[in-house]
Amino acid sequence: MKKIHLEPSSTFSSLYLHFPFCETKCHYCDFYSLAASRTQEKDKDRFAQALKNEVILWLDSISSLETIFLGGGTPSMTAPSTIEWIFESLLKENKIHETTEWNMEVNPSSVDIKSLTHLGKLGVNRISMGVQSMNPVELKILGRVHDPKQVHSALESIIKSGIPEISVDVICGVPGQTLQSLEKTLKVLTKYPITHLSCYLLTLPSHHRMAKDLPNDDTQLEHLLFINDFLQNIGFEHYEISNFCRNSKKAQHNMNYWKGKSYLGLGPSAHSYDPRTQTRWKNYSSIHRYADFIEKNEFPIEWTEALTPSQVELEKWLLALRLNEGFPYAWLEKKAQKQKAEQFLRENLLEIHPDDSNRLRPTPRGYALNDLLIQSLST
Repeated sequence: MKKIHLEPSSTFSSLYLHFPFCETKCHYCDFYSLAASRTQEKDKDRFAQALKNEVILWLDSISSLETIFLGGGTPSMTAPSTIEWIFESLLKENKIHETTEWNMEVNPSSVDIKSLTHLGKLGVNRISMGVQSMNPVELKILGRVHDPKQVHSALESIIKSGIPEISVDVICGVPGQTLQSLEKTLKVLTKYPITHLSCYLLTLPSHHRMAKDLPNDDTQLEHLLFINDFLQNIGFEHYEISNFCRNSKKAQHNMNYWKGKSYLGLGPSAHSYDPRTQTRWKNYSSIHRYADFIEKNEFPIEWTEALTPSQVELEKWLLALRLNEGFPYAWLEKKAQKQKAEQFLRENLLEIHPDDSNRLRPTPRGYALNDLLIQSLST
């Protein structure tokens, strides 16, 4: 049986499951996903059986779960009864508890109160919804299938279902987007009792048909700083480069990634990481290739990577500079690093952490120029 090397004590308390099916494939999305309408039912059934069996293959390496994340794709397109069936072995072994953060991605057009209520009873206690914008023109530019009215309906359904934590995704830097449009989107969404908001800058490869229409760097920076100011002024904490939360409701599963802890990814294209062996691996990005391995009782691992010392050092900086916790000043061991840090302090890209004078952290402007910080401080 093909399997990566794990230490005897290696176990995983954070679990990611990838559901690849979507209503349509968004033109800007880099994740492995498939249009459900173009996928035969027998292939969807084959995928679900394979995912259930992959959970069983890894069962002995899964400890009491702190976090679960159902991503995609659009997991909410899968029937709650099927999700419960996939999780049967984990539920039977009592690996999921009331304290487990169980998050599920949804789209506004794939939400209904009956399914949400079923999922809430199963243990799902956090919903991440891809809103992106409350402007119908921007939604059309992004190729989204929902409209603002469906967002309102979906949010009301989530609230009625009793699922306590709601996160929404927003995109900025959309061609033609204005600060007034962004402000309206943020005002509408934050009137609901959402606990978390993620805001991502639209990035496209140079060959993309819309790449030439993206706003320039100054406009993108203006958008990012506006969002930071707006949300912090109404009580949100800017705790990670793209993420804001109310009442300390950080996304614990993602914090696990950003802290460099272990996580196990199941499903086609899913990634995993074991810090004990400093090894990362990825499943095949094909439901058929993925299922072929599972049906032979083999792990569907496409590649593994043992991180080199230089990669470990780079990732240390890459992760620390994403978070408002920042990094200890003691990390600046080289003269050149100290000089760069002093320069960034003067330029308002870094600041002394307000709660610990021995730490530095990115400013909102520093978050926007994150690549420059990483490149300069990691070498």
